[in-house]
Amino acid sequence: MPNVTPLRPGDPRRVGRYRLTGRMDDFAAGGQDVFLAERVDGAAVMATFPGVARASDAAARDRFVAEARAARNIPPFCVARILDAGVEGSRPYLVTEYIPGPSVAEVVAAEGPLPGATVRALATGCATGIASIHQAGLVHGQFGPDLVVLGRDGPRVVDFSITPPYGAATPAADIVAWARTIMFAAAGHKPASADDLRALPDDLRPVVAGCLSPDPVARPHARALLAELLNGADLSSGLLAEGDRRSRVAGRAPVPVPVPTRPQPHRRRSRALAWAAACAGCVLTIVAAVVFITGRHLGTPTPTPTPDAAAATRVATAVLPIPQQVSGTWAGTVHQRNPKLNVAVRLSLPGGGEHGILSYPQLDCTGRLALTSAKNALLTFHLVITSGRNCAAGVVRLALNPAGTMTFTSGSGGGSAAGTLTRQG
Repeated sequence: MPNVTPLRPGDPRRVGRYRLTGRMDDFAAGGQDVFLAERVDGAAVMATFPGVARASDAAARDRFVAEARAARNIPPFCVARILDAGVEGSRPYLVTEYIPGPSVAEVVAAEGPLPGATVRALATGCATGIASIHQAGLVHGQFGPDLVVLGRDGPRVVDFSITPPYGAATPAADIVAWARTIMFAAAGHKPASADDLRALPDDLRPVVAGCLSPDPVARPHARALLAELLNGADLSSGLLAEGDRRSRVAGRAPVPVPVPTRPQPHRRRSRALAWAAACAGCVLTIVAAVVFITGRHLGTPTPTPTPDAAAATRVATAVLPIPQQVSGTWAGTVHQRNPKLNVAVRLSLPGGGEHGILSYPQLDCTGRLALTSAKNALLTFHLVITSGRNCAAGVVRLALNPAGTMTFTSGSGGGSAAGTLTRQG
């Protein structure tokens, strides 16, 4: 998990539509600045400002924008997707998907050499990511174990910037970097010689050895490398899609979005802050218990949580992937006793995704669901309201029934609401 440090006095606070929240110096290379940032909906992203050389003149900035457009065409397989790019003032910036998870370098440092099955999946995922980048006419340029993140869905190549083949940054250089990364994962240390090939699974040794050829022309192209790794697989879904699927064995459980940490100068102040936070948590818990979907009374709107509050909630609780068995759209009517109220509810739950959508059409409000607990047939979600003023955040529980329906419960005590939801379509 990357180390995130507080913003420095001279750092920007916003770029485009994104609020910068901390520095990610682990990913900074070549004079660039990398920041953790938030979209308007609170989702975490990465914002990269290239080195000064790329912002020094109009021609360099124009080339950056052109390269960014090309990068938007990178197929979304085993890479952190590019979401946005532009020029803020006179400095270009790039916004990419943030992948929560540890890097290969961090995992090897903590656990040592990876198991053979994980190394195979990692080799396939990294080759898929490189092939996706090369297909768009770009190269990574600085590929290595610190820039491969093991996310929930498998390895994801990050911070590939938008580098066309320039100088030493070539497709052939990416291939040899791939080979060294796989050797690192299998041996548990930076490869020192060809002897480290012995740490690889038998079927990977000749493939990796071919990528280490001193002659760049003799090294395979990324798609040829991936095809060799997938030899005998069903490629009806496409080479990159199959590579992405095969790589998921190396996936890791999602981790919370990192929070910049500031040193506390006085222990007494730390205790005071902790006490204040605990009190605030108690107040919020009491409010959530009293308020139902629309607040205690329909005429009293409940304020919509701010993006900062929503982000703090997500950081405090790890988000779990939504199970595939509940994937889809669910709808029904929930009933409250005090005050008496019947309200239609609609859920959209993407299987394998991190967030679902809840809406109360009659009340014209919508919220985002984050799965925080999955025990047996009971799923517990944290609800954050994203639009509308007559709904309250809180806890939503879904219990799977043998009949293929779900029991919906929100709130607690006399102000709780419950109902049965059925799958739509």
